[in-house]
Amino acid sequence: MVYVLLILTSITGLALCGFYLKKNIIIIKNKNSNQPNKYKRIWNYVPTGLWYGYLILIFAGLIINNLIF
Repeated sequence: MVYVLLILTSITGLALCGFYLKKNIIIIKNKNSNQPNKYKRIWNYVPTGLWYGYLILIFAGLIINNLIF
C-alpha cells in the first residue's frame, strides 16, 4: 500500500511540475517582452529550467524506483 501511495504522490508531483513549468514560462515570456538585452532574456529561463528539471528528475526517479524495486 505504501508503494502505491508513493507512486500516486510522485505522479501528482510530476503533473504539478509540468503545470507550473508551463505557467512560469508564460510569465517569463510576458516579462521579457520589454527587455532589450538578449542575454538577460535568455538568462531568465535558465534558473527556471534547472529548478523544474531537477524536480521532474526527482519525481520520475521516485516513480521508477518504486515500480522496479
